[in-house]
Amino acid sequence: MSSIKGNIILNAIHTITGILFPVVTFPYAARVLLPEGIGAVNFLNSIISYIVMATSLGIPMYAVKEIAKYNSDKYQRDKKTIEILLLSTSLCLIGYVCVWILAEFVPQIHRQSTLFFILSLSILFTSIGADWFYQGIENFKYITIRGIFVRTLAASALFIFVRKPSDLLIYGVIVVGSTVGNNLLNFINLRKYINFREIKFSELDVLSHLKPALQIFLLNVIISLYMQLNSIMLGFISGEEAVGYFSAGSRISQICLAMVASLGTVLLPRCSHLIKTGNTEGFKSVINNSMNLTLALSMPMAIGIMILAYPITMVFCGSDFAPSATVLLVNAPTIVIMSITNIMGIQVLYPMDKINIVIISATSAAIFNIALNFLLMPHYGATGAAISTLVTETSVLFVQIILGHKYFPFPIKALINKKYIVSSLIMGVVVYLTANLFTQNWLMIAAGVGTGIIVYFLSLITMKECLLMHLIAEVKTKLTFRKA
Repeated sequence: MSSIKGNIILNAIHTITGILFPVVTFPYAARVLLPEGIGAVNFLNSIISYIVMATSLGIPMYAVKEIAKYNSDKYQRDKKTIEILLLSTSLCLIGYVCVWILAEFVPQIHRQSTLFFILSLSILFTSIGADWFYQGIENFKYITIRGIFVRTLAASALFIFVRKPSDLLIYGVIVVGSTVGNNLLNFINLRKYINFREIKFSELDVLSHLKPALQIFLLNVIISLYMQLNSIMLGFISGEEAVGYFSAGSRISQICLAMVASLGTVLLPRCSHLIKTGNTEGFKSVINNSMNLTLALSMPMAIGIMILAYPITMVFCGSDFAPSATVLLVNAPTIVIMSITNIMGIQVLYPMDKINIVIISATSAAIFNIALNFLLMPHYGATGAAISTLVTETSVLFVQIILGHKYFPFPIKALINKKYIVSSLIMGVVVYLTANLFTQNWLMIAAGVGTGIIVYFLSLITMKECLLMHLIAEVKTKLTFRKA
């Protein structure tokens, strides 16, 4: 089994390239397609995301856990992979029936039906992609190389072929290719790992995966009610332009969240395997280190984004998206909140088969979110959607703490890490003062980020923060060993 450190590094590279893709491409796309074009793509893509979620039926997360559990038994692992693939592709057909009905009978979708059909390719690629298999066997090297290749290809296509607002359909193809197009490579590459001839099809039990996958599906449906539904409700209540502002502001905070939350991608299969083999101490150690690393990364990110929200929006989206700066400012704290709930729900409660607690927390949050959207969106538009998201994610955190605290292998007070909080606040003051020395937006960002990183790490070193001290000691040991 590959090392956790190696997997984290590989997945970090994969995540960073995933971050760089929208950082490089979104500013260009936003300026070419304008808020209306970006809003149309995000509006339709939000609906496609619901169909993908419905046809996936919770399979991706469930399958990672299942493949990881049987990683040492090749026959069972291959058998379950084939069963899950058959279930997934069968559900895909139902998804395309939904796509046709929506494109034919919903006016807001019908007038953009061609773009809608292009974006629906995500359904097919997701069903056959088996990305969960490579995560389950912890083959993050392949995932990383494949991701870099596909994103580079997609970025090149964007700059070459998307030149004017009328190129919206081409942009739709690139959006699909950059997000799930690599799943086609997954499917082709799968034959290297699975010998389909060794599996007796009479022994396959496809329906055995239905019930446990439905639990994850229920969770995904509920979570999407306060994630994807924000864009859909905003589109109907305030129009596509408001969706464009909300999408732009949310996209930047989601980029940072993806970097921190990517730990869950690495640690879910490892945590599932540790629990399956009864290694309780190993499980506790992994989770505690994950929590410390999550807090160390998410807190300074959130504070830095809040301070630099306006120049970040201007540089990455342009002056047409000025209202998105407020969305970004409000959304920034969710980086910390959602990172913590990701650990509690995906790394702890789900591997321990306590998924019902996560479902309850998400259900209460979804109801709360819908009510807030109706209350805030008519008056505050995109900013109202951002406020609703922040309050909703905070409620998820509180419910998980109340219902699941006895299962967490760390004390709740560990969430309030004084060293990270103090270091982040000191960094925030320095970033604010440094950024305001400049008038150009890109210089404000460069100076703020550069000085912020230096001050944050110097502050942690001064307070002798244990995780950083351990990392420094490891680096010194390796350097000493190489010299010897």
